[in-house]
Amino acid sequence: MVPTLKNVKLYYFTNVKGSTTKGRGEFIRLLLEDAGIDTEYVRFTFAEWTEHKSKLLAQNVHEPTMPYITVDDKIYNKTMPIMRFLSRKLGQYEGQDDDENQILDAYSDMANDWILRWVKAAFNEPSEDIVKTYREETAPKTFKTWNDILSDKNGPYILGERISYADFVLFHMLEDDTFIEICPKTYPHLSTFFETMKNRPNLKKYLATDRK
Repeated sequence: MVPTLKNVKLYYFTNVKGSTTKGRGEFIRLLLEDAGIDTEYVRFTFAEWTEHKSKLLAQNVHEPTMPYITVDDKIYNKTMPIMRFLSRKLGQYEGQDDDENQILDAYSDMANDWILRWVKAAFNEPSEDIVKTYREETAPKTFKTWNDILSDKNGPYILGERISYADFVLFHMLEDDTFIEICPKTYPHLSTFFETMKNRPNLKKYLATDRK
């Protein structure tokens, strides 16, 4: 029997640049949706978050950020640690040995680096030069790197035939980063990965909703 979680709440912003899915909150939500975990999504505007953050600090939550989750009202903070925590609790989405878990840790760090590069080009009114460099150099290089990573194994996912928490991060970054297209001819493994993720039964149902 697969372990489950109850009384799970996910906290994130109401929208980011007009989108209800843009940003790190969706990494966690995709994992929870795939696992079939009933989750209450609690959203804050940026102004509301400032007030709520003060309450968390008063509760001795150190450097609170969103997204975060609660399970039975206990707070768990920081995106990647949350995803690893959920994977352990659910008994899935982790590697089968230390080597695989090290790979997932490393690729998660790589995804975080990608996020930082993407944010510079997508937020806060970047210059035309920054956007141009990202679109013409950074994004293609990043997509090629992930395409090469996916080519290392037999199967559509980072670990091959078995999905991991890092796959949800990669999938949503491909959703968020629309500077270039996932061309099947240029990035065949990345394209196969993206289509495979979209067609996982629980994700397919979720992706067909308004995702609010």
